[in-house]
Amino acid sequence: MLLTAFFFGLTSFPIYSVAAAHANDFATSDQRVELSAALMFFYALGAMAAPLLASTLIEAYGPPAMFVMIAAGHVALVIFGLARMRVRPAQAPRTRYVWSPRTSFIIGRLTKGSRDAE
Repeated sequence: MLLTAFFFGLTSFPIYSVAAAHANDFATSDQRVELSAALMFFYALGAMAAPLLASTLIEAYGPPAMFVMIAAGHVALVIFGLARMRVRPAQAPRTRYVWSPRTSFIIGRLTKGSRDAE
């Protein structure tokens, strides 16, 4: 049971992060704030609607109906993702990646010159 719960969490928790990263890859700088607001809004709608739907399904069909609902949602996301991949080609990277360690603001200011020299 624990192993099954682990794999369920492994597949369910990163969905929002991957969707947000993918959406931001195709958004312009002017669209990013509106995009983030829309993603949060739809995530909140799903967080409110899913328990209501799950409780209705559980009442009508029993506890396994919740897992069927979650599986149907994941299948729908996979189908939607595959369909979107066929419609639009991947975009080329916009900027060169620059690694910078997580430090305080002062350390970042002090090491900025050495990082730009590379």
